[in-house]
Amino acid sequence: MKWFARLLAVFALCIAWGELLAGSPSGERKIVLPIPIGHDVKGLRVPFRDDEGKMQFRMDIQWARRLDEQNVEMRSSVIQTYDQETNKPSAKVELKTSVMNMDTNVIVSHEPIVVSREDFRLTGDSMEFNTKTREGRVIGNVRLIIYNHDELANKKPDDNQLTREKP
Repeated sequence: MKWFARLLAVFALCIAWGELLAGSPSGERKIVLPIPIGHDVKGLRVPFRDDEGKMQFRMDIQWARRLDEQNVEMRSSVIQTYDQETNKPSAKVELKTSVMNMDTNVIVSHEPIVVSREDFRLTGDSMEFNTKTREGRVIGNVRLIIYNHDELANKKPDDNQLTREKP
């Protein structure tokens, strides 16, 4: 029975990849996770790329269940975002439990979360993260640790930035 569930998951993954690569007619891609309604999937890794093939983010999910047509419950998931210019890993979002709405591409978690990058670590009690805009909000007991504070304090303004005109 387990082999049948795995086979079904692989088949659904192949179909979803086709939908992901094709995109939607409006140019915005709808996130599709290859999980049938009411079924569990373990050990899922799904990369998301833009129209040019550049990696936008990757989701590693230990356990997921499709609740209905729009919502997927996820446990122990990690979202790795990538810098659009360098294509290198940027920020990492770690979630214990969360629910992703496939229509809005918004992930909501009501348990402690961790957002980290090479220069900071952000923790909080809950969060919302929009995978399209790569923006989110952390709620409750928010703690931010900045690792390179001295570099930020001593940073001189760039020539490209607006500066005050001298009289």
